[in-house]
Amino acid sequence: MNPVEYVGQEKRITFQLYNCWFGLDSDYDIPPLKSLSPEHIVDYKDNLVLIDLRDPDNEPTLQVIGQLLNKDIDQDLNLKSINEIPRRSLLSRVTDHYMEVLGNKSPISFDAEFNNKHGEKILYRCVLLPFSDDGEYINFILGAIRWISEEELLASKNAAAQKKPAEGVASPQEDEASEADLKSCLKKCRKLVKGQNPPDNRSRKSLYEALGAILDFHVLCLSSPLGAKKLLEAEDLKTQARAPFTPTLKLCFGKDYDKTRLTEYAAALSFAQKSGEDGKGLPSFLDNYPGGIKGCVQAARENHNIASDKTIKTQEKDILKTIETMDSLASFDMSDDGDDCEKICLLLGRRDGTKMDVIKILKEDKKTLGKILKAIADDL
Repeated sequence: MNPVEYVGQEKRITFQLYNCWFGLDSDYDIPPLKSLSPEHIVDYKDNLVLIDLRDPDNEPTLQVIGQLLNKDIDQDLNLKSINEIPRRSLLSRVTDHYMEVLGNKSPISFDAEFNNKHGEKILYRCVLLPFSDDGEYINFILGAIRWISEEELLASKNAAAQKKPAEGVASPQEDEASEADLKSCLKKCRKLVKGQNPPDNRSRKSLYEALGAILDFHVLCLSSPLGAKKLLEAEDLKTQARAPFTPTLKLCFGKDYDKTRLTEYAAALSFAQKSGEDGKGLPSFLDNYPGGIKGCVQAARENHNIASDKTIKTQEKDILKTIETMDSLASFDMSDDGDDCEKICLLLGRRDGTKMDVIKILKEDKKTLGKILKAIADDL
C-alpha cells in the first residue's frame, strides 16, 4: 500500500496526535501549550490527560482529565497530584511514563497490557507530548490512551471470522502497518536512492523524490514503532530522540553513507515537515525553497539558534542574580593594584566602584586560563 494512502486512512489516536503536535506553530523544537487549540483535540478529549509541571518544587498535578479516564477511576482528581492516582487504573498507565518525556525532551509512544482493578486484561497504547514556553523547560505534558479488553478483542476476532468486523473495533496492534508494508516501502526508498527511477538518474529531481518517499516511510514507521524497531535492529541502528530522521535515512542510504549529507537531509526533512509538507509535496517544496536543501538547513539552524540564544540569555540572567547575592571571601581596594603576584589563579569577583569582593576561587582549568591569558596578550 502507498504510504501516503495508508497515513490518510490512519485512525489511531497516538499517531494523529503526534502528527498534530509536530505540525504546531512554534519557534522551538518543543511547542508551547498555547499553540494547541481545542479544535486539535476535540475528537480525543475523553481519552486525554493534561499534566501540569509548572511548579518545580511539588509533584505534577492533573489539570484536565478526559471523561472516560475519569469514569475508570470513579473519583475527581482534577487539580490533584499524580501521587493520588489509583494503581491499576488507565490514568496511571499514562502518567507513570512522564519522566521519560522529561529525560528525552521529546514525545514518546508505547503499547503494553495490564490487569485492571476488576482483574480484566487490558491492551493499550499511549502517547505523551511535551509542551514548553521557552523550548527548554517542559511545563505541560499532554497524554492520550486508547485501550481494549482482551475479552472484547477475542469477541471482535470471532465476529470478524463470520462477518465484516464492526467499524472502530480493533486491537492496538491491528491498525499498525504490517512488517510487509514497512519492508515494501523501504525497498522502494532504496531503489530511488540508488537512482533506479528512470529517466531522472542521479538528478536533483530524483534526490528530491527519494527524500519525499523517505519522509512518507518515516511517518509510516511512526505508526508502527515495533515494526520499525525490528528494521533498525536488523541494520544495527537505534532511534535517536534528538535526530529522529537520521536512523530512517541510514536505513535507506546505508549507515556508512556520508554523515554530513545525512545530517543535511535530516535537517531539511524536519524543516519541511514542520512547514506542513508530506512526502508527496516535498519535491516541489525543496525545488521552490530558496537554496533547496541547504536553504532548509540554514533556516532550521536559524530557528534553533534563536531558541538557543533565548535560553542562554535566560540562564545568564539567573547566574548573575545568584552571583550578586553570594557572600564574599575577601575584599580589597583596587585603587592600589599590585602586579608582583607569585602565582596566577582565577577569581570570581563582584565589583563596587573601586572596591572588589572576591566571592569564589575557581578551580584550575588550563584550557580556560589559556584562553584568558591569550585574550589579555592580544590586548597588550
